[in-house]
Amino acid sequence: MGNLIWNELSRYIALVASAYAVWASFWGFYFRKFFWDFIGGILRNPGGLQPSPKVSFFITIIVKVPVVQILTMILGFTMIALEYPLPRLRGTALQRSMPLKVVLLFFQAFLAVLFYQVIPHCFDTALSSGDLLFFPSTAHTHKEDGIEFEIRVCPALQKKPTNPAPTVDTGIALANHPSEEVRKLDPFAPPYVPNILLGTLQDENNDADYVVLLNKYSVVPHHFVMVTKEFRAQTSPLMPPDLVQAYLLLLAARKANKRYMAFYNCGKNSGASQPHKHLQFIPVDDGGPPIERLARKAKLEVSGRPFSISSLPYANHVFRFPVPLSDSSPDQLEELIFPPFLSLLDLVISTVRHDPTYPSGTPSYNVILTLEHMHLIPRRLEFHTIPEIGMEVSVNSLGFAGMLLVKGDEELEAVKKEGVSRILKGVGVESVHDLQVTGTSFEVVPQDSEDL
Repeated sequence: MGNLIWNELSRYIALVASAYAVWASFWGFYFRKFFWDFIGGILRNPGGLQPSPKVSFFITIIVKVPVVQILTMILGFTMIALEYPLPRLRGTALQRSMPLKVVLLFFQAFLAVLFYQVIPHCFDTALSSGDLLFFPSTAHTHKEDGIEFEIRVCPALQKKPTNPAPTVDTGIALANHPSEEVRKLDPFAPPYVPNILLGTLQDENNDADYVVLLNKYSVVPHHFVMVTKEFRAQTSPLMPPDLVQAYLLLLAARKANKRYMAFYNCGKNSGASQPHKHLQFIPVDDGGPPIERLARKAKLEVSGRPFSISSLPYANHVFRFPVPLSDSSPDQLEELIFPPFLSLLDLVISTVRHDPTYPSGTPSYNVILTLEHMHLIPRRLEFHTIPEIGMEVSVNSLGFAGMLLVKGDEELEAVKKEGVSRILKGVGVESVHDLQVTGTSFEVVPQDSEDL
C-alpha cells in the first residue's frame, strides 16, 4: 500500500512538472528578448549594439531559433503521455519503464534549468540573495498649478544603511585622479557583486567602456545604473558615448515593451550621492514622468532648437528630438543627441552666470533623458529647508522630473503644505530666459496644462 501511494505521488509530481514545462516553453516562444541580449553587448558601427560573443550560442538556440523551448515542450508532452497515460501507451514497456522516465525527467529538468539560468542575475535573484535591498513605497498624486506631481512615501528609508561617500567638488580634474578615500568608498569599482552585475557595454568608436548594475538600494523595481568602467567624476559633463549608450538602452527597453527614463545628477548640489560617474534608469508608465507630459504638450514655433517651459517656476532648458531615432546608427545618434546637449549646457552656464549669488565652483545641474526629450535644469542647492519645521528635502533629477521621495507621512504632508513648485524653485535657479540669446532658446507655454 505504501509503495502504491509513493508511486502515485511521484506520478502526480511528474505530471505537474511536465505541465509546467509545457506552459513555460509556450510563453518562451513569445518572450525571447531577454535583458542580457541588449545589455551584455558591444556597440559597433556598422552593426549597432551587438550581444557579447559569450552569449551568442544561447541567443541562437533561444532567441533566433527556439530550440530550447521546442525540446522542453516535446519532453513535457512526452512525459504527460507516459504518466497520464495515452490509451495506446497504457501497459506498454515504454509506459512501465522507470529508467526511461528518469532519463526523460533528467533532460527535461536540464533544459528547464538551462532556460532560466542563461538569463543573468536580475532584480528578483539579487533581491532573494540579499545583494539588493528593496524598500517598498506608496505613490501619491499631488496636483499643483495644473501639474500632477508624484510623491512617493518610503518609510523604510529611515532605516536605510548609511555608507557615506565623499562628496567633494573637485571638478573634472578628479576624473583621472580619484583620491584614495574615493577609491575605498566607491561602490561602482570592481569586483562587482555577481547578482547585481547585469553586463558591460563598449563603444568602440570612442573607446568607452561601461558596466551596468542594478541599484543596490531600490525604491522602484528594476532601477539600474550605467557606470563608466574607468573612474570618471560625477562633476564631469556627459560625453557623446554616454548619451548614445543611454539612448540605446532606452530604445532597447522600448523594443521590449518597457518604457524607461534616464537621469544624471551632475555636481555636488545636484543630489548626486556618489562621485563615480553614473547614469540612472527607472521604469515609468506610458505617459512618462510629469515633466515629460508638460514638454510633450508644448507647441514649438521653431523645431530643432532648445525651449523652456514657462509654467515651471525655475530655469529649465528642453530639447525635443526629431522622430523617429530608432533607426539611426550610433554615429547618427551622436550627431542628433550630443549637439543639443551642448546647447542646453550652454544655456545652463548662461543661466548661472546671470546669478551673482550663485555658489562658487563647478555648476551643478540635472539631466533627464527620454526617447522624446532632453531636459537640463541648473541647480543652486541640493536641499530645500521647510522653515516651519526645519525639515530638509533632498532633491535630485527625479524631483525635477516631477517625482519626489519622502520618508514618511509627516514629510508627505509637509511637502504638500510647502508646495512642490516652491521646493523645486528653492533648489533651482531663477529663470533669465528673456535675457538669453533669442534664436537659441524659445519660451513655450504648454497647451492644455490643466489636463496633465
